[in-house]
Amino acid sequence: MKILVPVLVLLLAPPSAAAIGPEALLVCESGPVQREFGKASWNVYACADGKSIVVVPLAAMDGEFGYFFVTPNGGEIVVAGEGWGQEASFQPAFQQLKRFTVVELAALAKSAKAVEPAVSPDP
Repeated sequence: MKILVPVLVLLLAPPSAAAIGPEALLVCESGPVQREFGKASWNVYACADGKSIVVVPLAAMDGEFGYFFVTPNGGEIVVAGEGWGQEASFQPAFQQLKRFTVVELAALAKSAKAVEPAVSPDP
């Protein structure tokens, strides 16, 4: 059974984006593609900006659950996460994601973007 997980990420826009408002909604629902990070399986969803991803565990890890938002910032990669459970459970994946290059992130986003959005059509 496939579980559909559309993800919406609320981002604070940089000051230069003040013309469009102080907040922007980033939809991350293309995918998922499965990848292994930190010796665990994760679903990767591409975001509408074409360069960011959301990484969600394929299954809860010992009752622990969370996600990572990964985005480029210039030549650097920013990884932010949220969840519940022991930090040690998520550290291996977090550390691996932090080592991504901008090129690797773009390739993963493109791979997830190639999959139809994981949302059910409106009735």
